Amino acid sequence: MSLSSPYPVDTTDRRLVEILIDNARTPLEELANELDLPTEAITDRIFQLEAIGIIKCYRAVVDPYLYTLYFYENGPMGLNATAKSRRPKR
Repeated sequence: MSLSSPYPVDTTDRRLVEILIDNARTPLEELANELDLPTEAITDRIFQLEAIGIIKCYRAVVDPYLYTLYFYENGPMGLNATAKSRRPKR
């Protein structure tokens, strides 16, 4: 199977993807410094990698334990908040 793309993917693109795999929230300025390119070039490369499907999406990876702890037990929507809101009003 041969994959061809109008965008010539190179070793810089590979390094860019590796950095984004490690941390998709890496600031553009940091990417530019790491790859020794202007931020505009980084943005263009990211758009091209998205267009050809190498970068599919960006997502939050959530720790289920901490999510439960903060949002259901102690958080603003948690048990403590619910218990306070169910008190009879005087």
